[in-house]
Amino acid sequence: MSVSTEEIRNMSAPRKWKAEVKTSVKMPKYAVVLLKHILLIGASLVMGFPFLWMILGSLKLPDEIFSGDILGLPSLLRWDNYVQAWHRAPFDRFFINSLIVSVSTVIGQLITCSMAAYAFACVQFKGKNALFLAFIATTMIPFESTMIPSYLVVKSFGLIDTHLAMILPGLTSVFGIFLMRQFFLTIPRDLLDAAKIDGCSHFSILLRIVAPLSQTISGTLSLFAFIHAWNNYLWPLLVTNSTSMRTVQIGLRYMIDKELGTQWPQLLAASTFIILPILVLFLFLQKYFVRGMVTSGLK
Repeated sequence: MSVSTEEIRNMSAPRKWKAEVKTSVKMPKYAVVLLKHILLIGASLVMGFPFLWMILGSLKLPDEIFSGDILGLPSLLRWDNYVQAWHRAPFDRFFINSLIVSVSTVIGQLITCSMAAYAFACVQFKGKNALFLAFIATTMIPFESTMIPSYLVVKSFGLIDTHLAMILPGLTSVFGIFLMRQFFLTIPRDLLDAAKIDGCSHFSILLRIVAPLSQTISGTLSLFAFIHAWNNYLWPLLVTNSTSMRTVQIGLRYMIDKELGTQWPQLLAASTFIILPILVLFLFLQKYFVRGMVTSGLK
């Protein structure tokens, strides 16, 4: 049997053995999931600690709050702290005022922000990008810089100590315009062009096509707008004079007595029932909030 020259050369050549070296060790899938849950639970405990301390403190005596045992259970659950806090100030009226201002702000921002966002995202006109950059640049101006001019404008219209004085500055939001514009850019352009061919105006396209597709981002904007309006303290304090026009955040000031000092159990109790509407709203809009944060920047 004859052997070719190539085969002889291959047989005489030294063999090269490749050692398989594992550079990384993969963790089991259940270990990765367990580690993620441990990290999330730890982060949740850190973020939820102030709320837990607030709830426990609202059920304690003043001496127990500053006893040094931060997470110590109260010796006796003092539910009367909530009753005393509620009757210490007209919180029923404060809640009505805050709801009027917050709901009106949400409705106003949904209307104005969606219209402006549609113009920036779906309408072609000269100077659109420059105008949009100018809008975004206004976010660098703090509210304290425009507070006095806004107050003078509201005063010139004779709206001091009214609901409109608290509502008007929040009827639109640059952040809301940016958020909705980013979402509107994800809507297929062919869908809008087909509506134009059918004879729809820009308003009809916004109302019949874009708005129904934007429920996710609308829920996200509603949550942001409601929280900001509900927690606003400085502006309502500036434009209201009478007690009947105050909001819940200003109502916390009534927990401080000049003679007796700060009533800490009642202050924590009032803070607890003031934050409840935000928690309830977040539970209802949580899925919209998560989806909106994930999809608003994707095109």
